[in-house]
Amino acid sequence: MPATRRKRSNRVPVTAALPTPSSSSSFSTHPTAKPKKAASLSSHGTRTLIRRFHVLLKRQKQLQEGKGKGRESEELRAVEKEMEDLGGLKAYQAASALGQSSERGGDSSKVFLVWLREMGEHRRGERGKLRLLEIGALVPDNYAGSTSWIENTPIDLHSRHPSILEQDFLRRPLPSSPDETFDLVSCSLVLNFVPTPLERGQFLRHLHPFLRPSGLLFLVLPLPCILNSRYTTPDAFEQLMRWCGFGKVKERWKEGGKVGYWLFRRLEEVGDGVGEWGKKTVRDEGGGRNNFAIVLPP
Repeated sequence: MPATRRKRSNRVPVTAALPTPSSSSSFSTHPTAKPKKAASLSSHGTRTLIRRFHVLLKRQKQLQEGKGKGRESEELRAVEKEMEDLGGLKAYQAASALGQSSERGGDSSKVFLVWLREMGEHRRGERGKLRLLEIGALVPDNYAGSTSWIENTPIDLHSRHPSILEQDFLRRPLPSSPDETFDLVSCSLVLNFVPTPLERGQFLRHLHPFLRPSGLLFLVLPLPCILNSRYTTPDAFEQLMRWCGFGKVKERWKEGGKVGYWLFRRLEEVGDGVGEWGKKTVRDEGGGRNNFAIVLPP
């Protein structure tokens, strides 16, 4: 009797965390699926919904930028139908908020506040409050306990609260005076949801002028974006950030962890042009790597 071969399971990259559809269609629909209520999801279910929605949003944008004819038009309708079946944008945002809730240990603002206190930034004296721009705010009160020394401006692409300004950060006008800049910028689990490598590069370039001299940037990313990407490594990421005008101050992550935290200080010196960051460069050819990448615009 011939030996039974074990079926090898495919490792799934961070940018496509759910099984892909069959070859007969670029994206499948689930007409019988019911919208999911994020509040009732387990931690695994929450992450699954967020990742799938990320994949769908990215593909939707790609198709919308195409000609929108023939199979592309059909695929776009299929993508939008699956997004609707998953509960739509509200379900996605609710899952994101749940995933970042303190009950699940996902409130990254706690890490930021601890670091700021360690650096003595909470001792303001007569210097006034620190001005914070919180990009991708899901709830308006992440810094409610620190209002004596932090003045927060929360924004999000799709606001879920009247106190959160609905705004696409990439379209936020550049500061026209120092009064429109910030001492602090928080960008927690945002860069990984920017659809394309080039737009991620644009995002980083756009951040720099919003920080005051020596201002601090708090950045949170899923750890596989840095540790398991064929295009990004911890050293390369740090070099890229320095090229964009951000010097690393602190970092916190561990092997096998889900997210990484970084604190950068705004540098006056910014790299000239795009350097080696104008295209995707394979840095780790090992198997099972994901495709997360950042490319600087020309």
